[in-house]
Amino acid sequence: MATSATAPGPVRAAGLAAEEAADRLRRVGPNVLPSSRPPAIWRLLARQLTHFFALLLWAAAVLAVIAGMPELGVAIAVVVLVNGVFAFVQEYRADRAADRLRDLMPAAATVRRDGHRLTVAAADLVPDDLVLLEAGDRVSADLTVVEAHAIAVDESMLTGESVPRRVTVDERLFAGTYLVEGAASAIVVATGQQTRLAGIAELT
Repeated sequence: MATSATAPGPVRAAGLAAEEAADRLRRVGPNVLPSSRPPAIWRLLARQLTHFFALLLWAAAVLAVIAGMPELGVAIAVVVLVNGVFAFVQEYRADRAADRLRDLMPAAATVRRDGHRLTVAAADLVPDDLVLLEAGDRVSADLTVVEAHAIAVDESMLTGESVPRRVTVDERLFAGTYLVEGAASAIVVATGQQTRLAGIAELT
């Protein structure tokens, strides 16, 4: 079985010109996952205890106490608190999960530009950049493989599948995954919020 393959047809062996890469970066923006500053923990909890339905239940608890039914009032208050804490924990975990996905993006990537191999900030990758990967590298954008040398990719962080996937020419590599074997050259096809990783982060 062959251990390497190369995409048919012309391939930009020299990579993008530096000026073209800079122009594309200005047009498409940096290769980073969208993020927003999470609210303070106390705000998260307060939001779960003061939404419309919770306020109705708080009012019902007060009315129950005024009507001489303190046990009912306490029971309603406990329900509001338990439900609020449960919802708070779920939202907090979702926020942390999104942060962990963002941490999967590497800080740097190896590319070929103007015919030279160089290391750039992963945030500076743009569509059509030629990325060079070796075993141990984390994928920094969604890529299409144009040259493959017996590569296997760990995609467990995206799919939950523990067995590395064998990848060959014209197949995709996704941001956040991890090259566990081989070497490859690949063209950037999606960056930042257009990547599959960004889509998963938005769903968490």
